[in-house]
Amino acid sequence: MAHFIGEEIVVEPAELVAGGAALARLDGFPVFVANIFPGDVARLRLVEVKKGFARAELVELMRPSALRRAAPCPVAGECGGCDWTALRLDAQLRAKERILRESLRRIGKIHEAPEISLHPSPLNYRLRSRLHRDGGKVGFFALRSNEVVPLARECEVVGVRTRETPVDGETWEIGGRLVREGEVRIDGYLVGTEAFFQVNRHLLATMLRLVSAHAARVQRRLRAVELYAGAGFFTHPISEMFERTVAVEGAPHRYGRINAPKAHWVHALVEQWVGNMPRADFVFLDPPRAGARPEVIDAVARRASESIAYLSCDPVTFSRDASRLIASGWRLATLDLLDLFPNTHHVETLASFERAQ
Repeated sequence: MAHFIGEEIVVEPAELVAGGAALARLDGFPVFVANIFPGDVARLRLVEVKKGFARAELVELMRPSALRRAAPCPVAGECGGCDWTALRLDAQLRAKERILRESLRRIGKIHEAPEISLHPSPLNYRLRSRLHRDGGKVGFFALRSNEVVPLARECEVVGVRTRETPVDGETWEIGGRLVREGEVRIDGYLVGTEAFFQVNRHLLATMLRLVSAHAARVQRRLRAVELYAGAGFFTHPISEMFERTVAVEGAPHRYGRINAPKAHWVHALVEQWVGNMPRADFVFLDPPRAGARPEVIDAVARRASESIAYLSCDPVTFSRDASRLIASGWRLATLDLLDLFPNTHHVETLASFERAQ
């Protein structure tokens, strides 16, 4: 049966997929839609129809899923600050674990992945938030729109002080204090408000502990290389364990050298520098959402001797890169899923790789 734009259908989706949408099927034909969850029965309207799939919008929630929260944020269905607020936190974690496993299977062709350790986060986690103003309204943009949705007093994403006194623009919340510009100190690290820093205040120590544990397991500690080193958040503990740590970062700021003075800092684009990458006992990389370029993965696979740790904010690009490492003689050894962004579909993964026997 051919489907058409404007057609209304009734579905009960079975799963959530990478990107946050629910997946329903009409006689095997996949339909993707936001704002509904497994167990919901909903009336949808098709807004895009392709040969192999369709996208739809919610018309009516006919029967809510048992996985829904009793009292989510009052603007959960329209605010773009988060897309899974109406879903129970335990169900969010299970969905993210499944998304990671499915990405590894479908994209990476990795069918025997290690057990995934889950690390949940408390709410009101954002160290920094970017809000927008439209007249008297201050808040996040609406889903798939530039219309501003006023920030709710019940918002669980921004810091507590930020939700009490929201202001437009980017704001950092440090120890209950709002900072718009300048420099801030977070758990001993100095960063400028224009620099990148991990956004979840609650899992900073967990991330440091996990990455440090990977570095500490390396037997020979002559040289470590960190790619996409940022402001030196991970560089500091890594550089304490190795005789020499090379940290590569393309952003033109000084904070890495301040926060990790023992490291040898290289200001260069990773993609350009890896052609001359030295051999290293341990390589740690934390690339952007697009993942690492093929030449970066190939250089890491060639030049790392004992261990690789990879921190990813996208399960699809991570699975692609993990597959390339495995094809180059490495074995996926451990997986940690860090819920850095509760109430959203975003999945943060820390993986370690060892030389295959």
